[in-house]
Amino acid sequence: MYINFLLELKFYLMELNEANKLKRKLFKFWKEIDPKIREKFNNLNGKTSQYSVPDMLFQKRTHRNNRVLLSWKTLYSNNMTLEHLETFYGGVCVEFVNDDFLNPLYSENKIHKFLKKRIGSDEKISAIVTFRTEDGDSGATIPRSSYKAFTEKKSKDGFDIKFSPIKRNPLIPYKGKGDNSVWEGNIYYSIKGGDQTSIESHEGINDQLLFNPATDYANEQVCLDMDITMSFFALHCFDIDSNFKNVVDLLKTQAKVYLEDRNYDEGNLYQYCINHPSLKLGAGVLIDSIQLKNISIEDFKTSGLEESSVICHNEAANKDRFYFDNKNKFIISPARPTNLFWSKHLSNMMQQNFNLEEYYEKENERVEKRKMLLKY
Repeated sequence: MYINFLLELKFYLMELNEANKLKRKLFKFWKEIDPKIREKFNNLNGKTSQYSVPDMLFQKRTHRNNRVLLSWKTLYSNNMTLEHLETFYGGVCVEFVNDDFLNPLYSENKIHKFLKKRIGSDEKISAIVTFRTEDGDSGATIPRSSYKAFTEKKSKDGFDIKFSPIKRNPLIPYKGKGDNSVWEGNIYYSIKGGDQTSIESHEGINDQLLFNPATDYANEQVCLDMDITMSFFALHCFDIDSNFKNVVDLLKTQAKVYLEDRNYDEGNLYQYCINHPSLKLGAGVLIDSIQLKNISIEDFKTSGLEESSVICHNEAANKDRFYFDNKNKFIISPARPTNLFWSKHLSNMMQQNFNLEEYYEKENERVEKRKMLLKY
């Protein structure tokens, strides 16, 4: 059994090595066209957004496979197990926000009990307690009342834990991923708003730069799959210089072979690409599937303009949905190859939080309504 494991590991590492070679070829090609295109592809996995990670604790746009902060509510709503948490290979810290720690709803939950014992621990799976405004909160009422209830409960029952602000451990060389030994402490709170005094755990403490958002997490394999999937899409731009035709054809073929061999529970990656509206509606040419306009290779050289190419999600990232992929035996987040496609910046804003099917339905409703109104 152990020999079989070693053989599987060797085969996996060989495949990973070949995938990295293909990625380097693709990224070299993007740089040859224009370094700005290469930069856009570097940022695809090299930087994350902040989402709900506090300023004090955010790693400031580092690689997707780094250590993540995952809220208890997200864990609970996605039915994550300890097996799932173990596949956050860069390390994961579960955040009990506001009433999460004391909420009787979770008192008999086995994972909740397990994580309460991991408060401030050094292992790959750790946890902290925080009090702060969450998305959707209208003010500081919830964190303030939760903090008060927590401190009163702690004083009355005498928790075994001595609480201290979370910060880097000066005795451990810093690394962005791995276990959680690079930080010490176990609590963070920032309660502002209303007429009452602000309560800050990190008054006078510099930013600690510890976590990425779990929403943007992807392990090394998923990152490679995204690099090659998104490159395959871009190779279908209508206006890549004809001087590169032979190189483009070769890279398309090599990417196709790779993607045909990569499967997720949601499907095969090559099939995902060729059946996605951004290629299917354009008859094999990359188009913006919202505005139905060709995406130019020039769009990959700019950022922030209406025509600039941007990464879009089919299932919106802020829905915070995670899945355990049984084919690959690891957790996947909204940042997964079967959930991403290229669009123009304006279209990304138009899409909002709808997936493409929902957007098309809304658009059809608007068209029909305009037709009715124009009759009168």
